[in-house]
Order: sequence, then structure tokens, then C-alpha cells
Amino acid sequence: MADSKYFSTQRKGEIYELKAELNSDKRERKKEALKKVIASMTVGKDVSQLFPDVINCMQIDNLELKKLVYLYLMNYAKTQPEMAILAVNTFAKDCNDPNPLIRALAVRTMGCIRVDKITEHLCEPLRKCLKDEDPYVRKTAAVCVAKLYDINQQLVFDQGFLDMLKDLLSDSNPMVVANAVAALSEIAEQSPQIKVFDLNGPTINKLLTALNECSEWGQVFILDAIANYIPRDDKDAQSICERITPRLAHANSAVVLSTVKVLMKFLELIDQHSEFVQNLYRKLAPPLVTLLSTEPEIQYVALRNINLIVQKRSDILKNEMKVFFVKYNDPIYVKLEKLDIMIRLTNATNIAQVLAELKEYATEVDVDFVRKSVRAIGRCAIKVEQAAERCVSTLIDLIQTKVNYVVQEAIVVIKDIFRKYPNKYESIIATLCENLDSLDEPEARASMIWIVGEYAERIDNADELLEGFLDGFKDENNQVQLQLLTGIVKLFLKKPTETQELVTRVLTLVTQETDNPDLRDRGYIYWRLLSTDPKAAKEVVLAEKPLISEETDLLEPSLLDELICHIGSLASVYHKPPNAFVEGRFIIKRNLPFRSGIHDEHEDNIGNITMQTHQQQQQQQQVVISNNVGSLIDDFDILVPMSNTTSTTIDPYESIQQRTPSTVPNLLDDELSSILGMDSNISSNQTSIINTNTSLPINRLTTSSGNELDDLFGDINLNTNTSGISFSNNNTFVLPKEVWLSAQKGKGLEILGTFARRNNQIVMEMDFTNKALQTMNDFALQLNHNSFGLTLSQPLQITSPLFPNQTISIQLILNTNGPIMKMDPLTNLQIAIKNNIDIFYFNCIVPIHIYFIHNGEMDKMIFVQTWQDIPEINEIKHHIQNINNLSIDDIQNKLRLNNIYTITRTNIEQKEMLYQTIKLTNGIYVLVELKITPGNRTIGFSLKTRVPDVANLIVHAYELILNLRFYFLERKFSAGQGAIRCVRYNIDGNYCLTSGSDRTIKLWKPDSSLAIKTYTGHSQEVLDVHSSFDNSRLCSGGVDKRVLYIDVMSGKIMKKYQAHAGIK
Repeated sequence: MADSKYFSTQRKGEIYELKAELNSDKRERKKEALKKVIASMTVGKDVSQLFPDVINCMQIDNLELKKLVYLYLMNYAKTQPEMAILAVNTFAKDCNDPNPLIRALAVRTMGCIRVDKITEHLCEPLRKCLKDEDPYVRKTAAVCVAKLYDINQQLVFDQGFLDMLKDLLSDSNPMVVANAVAALSEIAEQSPQIKVFDLNGPTINKLLTALNECSEWGQVFILDAIANYIPRDDKDAQSICERITPRLAHANSAVVLSTVKVLMKFLELIDQHSEFVQNLYRKLAPPLVTLLSTEPEIQYVALRNINLIVQKRSDILKNEMKVFFVKYNDPIYVKLEKLDIMIRLTNATNIAQVLAELKEYATEVDVDFVRKSVRAIGRCAIKVEQAAERCVSTLIDLIQTKVNYVVQEAIVVIKDIFRKYPNKYESIIATLCENLDSLDEPEARASMIWIVGEYAERIDNADELLEGFLDGFKDENNQVQLQLLTGIVKLFLKKPTETQELVTRVLTLVTQETDNPDLRDRGYIYWRLLSTDPKAAKEVVLAEKPLISEETDLLEPSLLDELICHIGSLASVYHKPPNAFVEGRFIIKRNLPFRSGIHDEHEDNIGNITMQTHQQQQQQQQVVISNNVGSLIDDFDILVPMSNTTSTTIDPYESIQQRTPSTVPNLLDDELSSILGMDSNISSNQTSIINTNTSLPINRLTTSSGNELDDLFGDINLNTNTSGISFSNNNTFVLPKEVWLSAQKGKGLEILGTFARRNNQIVMEMDFTNKALQTMNDFALQLNHNSFGLTLSQPLQITSPLFPNQTISIQLILNTNGPIMKMDPLTNLQIAIKNNIDIFYFNCIVPIHIYFIHNGEMDKMIFVQTWQDIPEINEIKHHIQNINNLSIDDIQNKLRLNNIYTITRTNIEQKEMLYQTIKLTNGIYVLVELKITPGNRTIGFSLKTRVPDVANLIVHAYELILNLRFYFLERKFSAGQGAIRCVRYNIDGNYCLTSGSDRTIKLWKPDSSLAIKTYTGHSQEVLDVHSSFDNSRLCSGGVDKRVLYIDVMSGKIMKKYQAHAGIK
């Protein structure tokens, strides 16, 4: 019974004691108790039972106590939201406290408590703090808006906090400005589809003014925001560069890197040959060099960023080679990065000192560093041809040291040198062969085998050397086995009489005794080649190889441009885009601006349209409009139903109205009655309006619905070309105008439109026709967010009314710097048009070739490297019919006029191979291979891109551009009674087939206006018809559920099937 005392203690426990102290009348005891509570909470003890007692301590007017209570609240409010509500009144009271520190502390804590019920009560205190007289409170409240947005986005919009946040950009206190920028930037990152942070000239001036006075991290936020601004012109870019250049001398490395990022982006917009750029290069070098004298961790980050800068603009650091020389006490990760940059900066001028350094590094004790140093010597030989011999001599000296890993790395790089300079340094092969026995690494052994096989005719005992490797064939690495197989086959082709037994032995080994399918298949291919056609085998195996690239590890240009936009962030350290390692959120892909893309800064007079996509099954879209000063519409978020509009056109781009959701955003407001109260002076190169004679009919190949095709074929009209293919000023391909908005849907307003690329700018061309009985005016037009960021460069301006039966033609220049939202289909564009009658919505397809830009050429070596880097799964193979039988030169010229560049042209086995590149406005590269056989109208087509979504669109673009003949309105034929249900060309394009509701099939010849032959046999509408490959048979199907096979010449029905139980 003596042990029972342990169970009958009078002590109530630690929680009980803390509760008692928290309810004590003495402030000091309460403070000590709170400190104990926070300490327990910090080490992981559960003190949530004290929640009511801690909240009671909020009433004490003591800053230190309040901080402790607020820490506790932030930690436990989520688990006890009902209890957290009890603190709301105290928060509201503290937000009115005379002490600004307490006011700021209260609003900061309310923002950190991520409980919905709390946020409902946060709005009024936050509104007051955003307008507080003390700048400390305002800057704290600015950050609180971003926290609230993360919890409840709609509440921020409804309460107008975004507009209040934008007002803080004009605050007199620079720290308030910096925090407002930080909050707006974070909100913009969370909702990239919404135009939250509208950067313009006046805003940038405010930010630049605050830049000089705010803290270092505030400067980082402001500089990052400025990096997203696109200057109006060269002078604007230069002015901003001059004003931020002093930040390069800042002590904080983050400020320096953010400044470098802005300068690197704006350099794209300035004339590269100007004196200003050269001066800027001279100013950029010293701060980058200074970063290399900091701690090793910062050095590493700086070096990773410098690596990107050197790849983009090597001239900046071309005279600073010595600062990248390795120090004895540098960590290995710094040493390896310095080596990489040294190689990139190596040229004929500094190769001597670089080579001396590298030779010294190769004698160090760190194996990884030595290996990279030896490999760097080989890369220098490949890059600087004048110094290749000196580099080879240095490598031979290193081989003579007999250090195993040095020898093996040297052999690997010498193999690359042989590939770069074939038949030039064979004299060193004997030295290499002396070290055969010491090679134990697969890459080194494979390299040595390659050298022996490639120069077998110059090595007397090549067969003995390769046979030595063959003895342990089964134990070798796959890489060595493959190289050994190819090496022995090369040897056999060069010395067939002496090595027949050896080649038979290796082929038997790989085809009968190996489990590796790659090795076995290659063995079978070699065996069949050698047994059926030795001459062909020689041409294949001993063919001349492409030269190795000077820079084998360059980043792809589009990826490099994207990473330049992320200098100073984790992406620039990983050398990967953010979406490669950030999960759970959408990240906008950023690209460097094009010089031709400097835009005139015109505020959108219709308002800034913003969109949020909801992850719901109905796929509805809601619009939120910011009511900036100068905006001509009010806030609204109404969803307007869009009636089903169909369009039938003779066009490879399928009409998309049937594929879009039944609702689209309400892009314009009903109160736009004064939209045209603006200056009528329109820049001639921005918007042009041409009045046309309304008495002349506009001929086109489109109608508003499938049932109205009865009059598609009429009399021949040789005086019109409005529906035909046209060419822009630089001869790029332009599709005929089609009906975008029918008169029926537009209440009398009919819009025909198309897109063109003129003078390297995207132009939207439209014909407005008034088919109503009343005059139309007050026109305004808005584009919705879209996949390529298309936006108007200037508002639509129609200064004169559109009278009944009048047509006006309009050209609008479009930019591609607007908000981006992926559409389905990808090139879908939603447009809203407003006039004095109503607001109308319609969709159209922007042909993908309109997005091809003029600077899409790629270096041949980069093309090869990029093609190899893109995975096979991204390759699309197709066949294109060369209907017009264009010559190869004609094909090249037509494609070149549409910004499709031929990188190289070769002839392989009587087939012409064209390798081409395309660059889209968003920086996406597309690589294409065309295989053209003379006399064959079928062109082999292979495509690779990192964005497979555009692949099929590119195929369509090629078919359009190369087969223009399909889309000229050359003749109109009278097809008979009833509606046309199907129109087909036969395979060689010499004949046209039509079928329709009159139950007949007609055969046409393009040079005649009369049907050659009429076929009957269906009892109801003929829905579809095709010709056989040899054009001798027709196959048709109709509403009568029959399938007929008809002889073309006789018209006789060869076979008849009652094929289906219903219509398909």
C-alpha cells in the first residue's frame, strides 16, 4: 500500500497551473504564463485546452502580451474556429488602437488566421488599415490583402480591395509602395488568367521613384514587377535601364540579380549595335564579378545565373576570364560551375591561358574536378580550331601520366576531337592503343573501340585489338557491346578478306547468345546488309558522319529565353522552367520580348477584361472587370447564353461554333452608349476603314447554316476575288473571308473576317454589312483571353454610322502580349462586338500560320541537338499531297514566304530532304522534316515539338500553304436542285464530286461549268461520296441507309448494300 501515494498527489498538472496563472490578476504572472505556453507550443506540446484563457489575455493593453497571444491564436485557430470567433471583437478594437504597432499587429494576425469565419469579419478592419494615416499600418495591410485573396478571392473583388491596393502604388511612403507591389505580384501569380497588375508608363514612374528609397527586399519586389513591363519604344526602355542601373552596385546580391534580369529583358528591345548597349555591357560586368567574392553558396547561385547570361550574351563577360579561374579552397560545386563558364568564354584570344589553367587543374586530387578539367580541354579543342593541336598535345601529355581516370577521360574526349576533325590527328592513335589494358570504364572502352573501328585501315593490328575486346563480350556493358559490334563490321568492310571469321563470330554472338533486343536487332540488320548487298552496307556503315557541334550542352533557345526571365529565382539555379518542379499551380510561361513587339501603349477603352476559370463540370466562365479610371464600362459578372451558331465553309479549319460551350463571358456592358466619344484621328498603320459600294454583292464560300447551301453553285463570276486566296504585302498566305457573325444572329449586322500577317504584324480583316433597316453606330470590339495572348493594339474606331445595305472594311492590328488562357480548340478566338442595337458574341479560328514569326531560323547544329533532345513520343508523322505538283524550289519559296525556314537541304537515296524550323509568337519552336521523292506527289512529313498540342495545326498549315489551288474561287457551278450535302476532290485534284438532297451524284471538271456525268441510284438524300484510289469507282451513302458502288465510266451500280438499321 505504500506505493499508492504516487496516485494520490495533490498536484493538478502543468495545464492546470498554467490556467491558474493565465487567470491571475498580476500582469507579470500572466506574461510568464504566456511565455511558458508559447514555449510548450513551440516544442510540440498540446496546449489547445488553454484557448479560452489565452483569449482573455487579449484585453490587456500591453504590446508584448498581445504578440504572445496572437502567436498562440495563429497556431490554434484552425483547430478551434468556433473559439477563434471570440477574438474578433478584440481584433476590431485593436485595429482602432492609438498605437500603430498594435493596429498593424492586429490586422497582420487576422490575415494569418486562415479561418473563413474570421475573414468575414476582417473586411472592415482591413479597409480602415489600408487608409490608415500611419505608413507602417498601411504596408502591413497591403500584405494582408494578398493573404485574404489566398483564402477568398471573390471577397477581395467584392470588397474592392484590389483597387485600394492599386491606389497604394501612389503612396508617399516607398515601403507601402513596395508592399503593394509585392501583394499585387503574388495575386497576379495566383490568378495568371486575370489582369490584376496593369503596368503602364505612369505606374512604372511611380515604382522607379519609390525604388531609391525603399528597403532592399522592397527593391527586389519592385524590380521583379518592372521586369514584366513592356516599354513603349527604344527610348522608354533606355530610360528605365538608366534609372535602375545604380542598383547594380547594391550590397544585396538579390537586388543585383533582379536588376540584371530587368536589363537582360530590356536589352532585347534596344538596337544591339548602339553605343548605349555597349556601355550597358561594361556596367553589367563588374557587379557580376563582385558576386564571385561572396560566400560559396551565393557564388554558386551567381555562377548558375552567369551561365545563362553568358549563353545569351557572352560579350558581357568576354574580358573577365580570370575571375572564373578556380581557387584551391573553392568547394567542388563552385569549381565545376566555374569550369563550365570558362569553356563558354574561351576564344582564340584567351585559349593559351585557359589551356594552362586546365592542364594544372588536371593534376589535382579531386577526381570529379580532374575529369571535368580533362573534358574541358577536349571541348576547347572542338570550340577553337586554331588551338586544337595544342589541346591534343596537352591531352597526350596527360595520358603519359598513366593516371587511370585521367587516361580514360582523355580517350573519351579525343574520340570527340576525331569526330570534329576527321583524318587529322591519327598519329596519336598508337599512343592511345598503348593504354588499352588500363581501360575499365564503359565509356572509355566504347570510345577506344570507336577509334579503332573508324581508323581500322590505318591500324595494322586492328583485328587483334577488337578481338581482345570480343573475348569478354558477354561481360561487357551494353554501350561497349554495341560499339564493338559496329567497330568489327567497319573493320570487315575495310578489310573483308582478313576479318571474315571475326565478323561471323560477333554476329553469331549478338543474334544467338544475347538477351538485349537492341543489340540483337542491330546484329540482324548488319547480317542482312552484309549478305544481300555489301556495297549498300558500306554506304550505310561507313557513311560520312555529321560534324560534332562546338557547344554540345547549350540550352534550347526557347528554354534559355524563359530562364533569363527567371534570373535570381530557383528556376535559374536548376536550369529548368518553374512548371518542371512546381506542382499544384498554374505558372505563366514567360519569354523575352521581341524587338518588333514593342507596342504603342494604348489603354483598352472597353476596359480590362479578366477571367477566372472554374473547375466545374459545366465549364462556365465568369468575367470580372476592373473599373480603372478611363474604363468605359461598369463592373458586371453576368453570364450571357450564346445561341448555337453553325457555319459551313469550304475550309480545312472546321467551324468551331459547334465545339464551344453554350455560354461565353459577357465581354461588354449594356451601358456602352458613349463608346465612340474619342478622337477620330486614326493612325493609318493601325486601323483602316474602307467604305464599299453596297450594290455589289459580296461573293463568298460560306453560309450561315447547312440547309442554306442550295445556291452555293451559281453562275461563273470572274470579276470577284473576295472569296479567294489573297496575299499580304509580304506574300504570306491569307484565307478567304468567312462569315463570323450572320445577319440573323447579329440582328442585321453581318461580319465576314479573316486574319493576315502584314509587315510582320498580325492583322484582323473584317467586312461589316448592315442588313437591317436601321442605322448602326457606337461600335466597340473586344477579344477574350486566348491561347496566344492576342489583343487589340488599338480600339476599334468607326467614326461614321453604318447605314442600311452599306458595307465597310476594317483592318485591326493585333498584339500577342495580352493575357493567356488555353482554349479548346487551341486557336479558338472569342470576340464580342457591341453597337447601338445589342452586344453579340461569336467565335472564329485563327490559322496557326498567322503566329509564325520572322526570326524563326535556327543554327544547323542547334537544330540537330534539339531534334535529338525532343522525345520520340512527341514526333508526328504524316503525308501531304503535293496537288499542284510544285517543284522543290517552289515548296521552299512558298514556305519561306510564310516564315517557315529551311535549315538545310540534302539528297538521300534519290529523295530530297528539307529540314525546317518554325517559331511561334509565344517562343515555341517546331522542327519539321520533309521527304520529297521526284515524280511522287506524296510528301513525307515528320514534325517534332515540345508542345504536341500544336502539331496537327502545323500539318494543316502546310497543307493549306502548299495546296492553295483548293481555295481559289475559280468557277461556280450550277449543281441542280436541292441542298449540297458533300463536295469532294478526287485524289489527283482533276475532278470534283458533289452529292445532295436531289438524290444524285454529279461529276465535275474544274475547267468546265457543266456536270460531266450524273449518277442516280439512291431513293433519298446522298450524304457522302468518295472515289477509289484509281478513280474507277465511286462509293456513296445516303439517308435511304444504302451504300452503293458505282462504276465511274458506265454509271452502272456494281454493288448495293442495305448497310445500316439507321442513318449514320
